[in-house]
Amino acid sequence: MANEKFTDEASIRRLKKRNKPIEYYYGGKQTLSRRLGIRVSPKGKKTFLINYYADGKTKKFTLGTFEFNSKSITLAKAKKLSNSYADRDPIAEEAQAKIDAENALQEAQEQENQDKIKKMSERTMTDLWEEYSALPRYQQKADSNKKEELRKWKTNIEPALGDIPIKNITPVIINDLLKKLTKKAPVATNRLYSLLKILFRPALAGGWITIHPMQHLDRPSKEKARKRTLSDVEIKAVWSHLDKLAANPRDILKLILLTAQRPGEISSMKWSDVNLNEDLWTQSENKTDIINLVPLSPQVLEILQARKEGKGYTEKQMWMTKSEYVFPTRYNKAKGAKDGHTKYTKNARKHVHESSGVKNWTAHDLRRTARTIMSRLKIKQHIRERVLNHSQGGVVGVYDQYDYLDEKRVALEKLGREIDRVVGNTTNKAKLISFPVQAQA
Repeated sequence: MANEKFTDEASIRRLKKRNKPIEYYYGGKQTLSRRLGIRVSPKGKKTFLINYYADGKTKKFTLGTFEFNSKSITLAKAKKLSNSYADRDPIAEEAQAKIDAENALQEAQEQENQDKIKKMSERTMTDLWEEYSALPRYQQKADSNKKEELRKWKTNIEPALGDIPIKNITPVIINDLLKKLTKKAPVATNRLYSLLKILFRPALAGGWITIHPMQHLDRPSKEKARKRTLSDVEIKAVWSHLDKLAANPRDILKLILLTAQRPGEISSMKWSDVNLNEDLWTQSENKTDIINLVPLSPQVLEILQARKEGKGYTEKQMWMTKSEYVFPTRYNKAKGAKDGHTKYTKNARKHVHESSGVKNWTAHDLRRTARTIMSRLKIKQHIRERVLNHSQGGVVGVYDQYDYLDEKRVALEKLGREIDRVVGNTTNKAKLISFPVQAQA
């Protein structure tokens, strides 16, 4: 133990370093009483300390360094600190303070968790929809799918469940909703069931709920895949009555049969996507979310050209030629938009059902009929699938949009000529093209 003492800062500076740490005490030799000291490291760092006796043992408590860095303290400050710890055990106090801080932090975390649990328990179905619609897997869906899910939310889910806390959604509540809707639209209710099943997943993942409220609920109704197609006799009967409809449903239904495209994609067709000079429709928005090039047969071009020029329109209908949509309407328009596009042909089809006597067919059945006709015309399956823009899956699905364009054009021109033959229209002459046919893989 060193006998050297220090009494002022000048004497502190004179304290020598040694090969191992050495302690010096204020006024002289250390005793068991509380003393102010300095520890000098082998590198010369000088640290103020208190040497004191507590709990049956000697303890050393560091106060700070002398002339070491910006946080160093003076001798006067060290003496003041030493006096402030009189009759106290600073090491025990620091240990207790650490325990108190850890306890306070744990209590704060527990309170935060309780607040989160309470907040989650108050979250409603509307909150869940916002959570779900912000997920990457929702954002990556095709626009048509997102629009359809949003429609289901706005039409069926939000009015019935929107304000109800997630924790209060029970199987009975969901079952009652589905049973009510099943009576009117069993197939559509099955689609709603599927949406609700995935809608609750973020609530489970986020800890809003611990049990999926639909885990024991079966699909509302059994489905049978529709196989309805129209025979040649039925096509001829229906076609003659389509001309009695308003321009929009008349031409939409004709184009479904002539192009084999989805009804919703035809209804939302924009002039900006149609090139009448190149006989091509660039379908930028569709169910597969992949650009689809649809060649336009002479039969389709005749219909579109007439719409572009407003042939057969009354004076009040001429505004339709100025719309961005091929099948415009002043209903169903987005907020702030001048017009929207036709969405439904249900009422028009109902009139054709009654007037033609050909019943029990939907707009999609016309697309299925077009596919059946192409099969009858010996158009190869892989070409038919690309005309219909069915998802190919895997590597095959990521093909150049111009792949099979010529083959699709031939297929749709054959389809157009066959429809003309069936309905007895001999005025259209299809433009023939010749090219080397791509070998089937």
